[in-house]
Amino acid sequence: MNSNVEEQYSGTATENALVEGRKAFLGFLAKRVGNRADAEDVFQEFCIRVLTRKDQLRDVERMDAWLYAILRSTMNDHFRKATRRSRLAVAVARDPHQLVADAPVQMARLCTCPSRLLTELRTVDAKLIRRIDFGEEDRKIVAADMGLNRNALGVRLHRARAALREAIQYHCGACCLEDPDDCYCPV
Repeated sequence: MNSNVEEQYSGTATENALVEGRKAFLGFLAKRVGNRADAEDVFQEFCIRVLTRKDQLRDVERMDAWLYAILRSTMNDHFRKATRRSRLAVAVARDPHQLVADAPVQMARLCTCPSRLLTELRTVDAKLIRRIDFGEEDRKIVAADMGLNRNALGVRLHRARAALREAIQYHCGACCLEDPDDCYCPV
């Protein structure tokens, strides 16, 4: 069989397997997910994944194993999303007045030492950190501007960060290195 015919056969066989196995797949999901509505949602996501990946099926004889592997993966993703949603719901349910009242205190403790201590570094190192770490410029562009290849830029950036880390440790002690959100350094 040529590859074009195999792809068509695989696609048709995959679609047929989804239609014919719908009841079995939904039964499998309903037992594990807990309700029919969620099972239907997971099944829809499963069908989309199968149809977008049907060209990855190498052996039509092993289609059942391939389908159930994708089904289990889809179901696990559903559980992960549900866990994230419940954590988000708990976070949102917190008293918003408490969060707003506490915000100035939390922000006051945020460590600003790194930006102030850049002046103690070599000019080249400070500029590199400002552009890449603070300005989030693309490394490829920064390397081209400095006439460096990407590896040389990586080495210089590593050395600049090490120098800044030393300056922070000298100025602040270990507090800012361990938890920059909890800074009580002298200004």
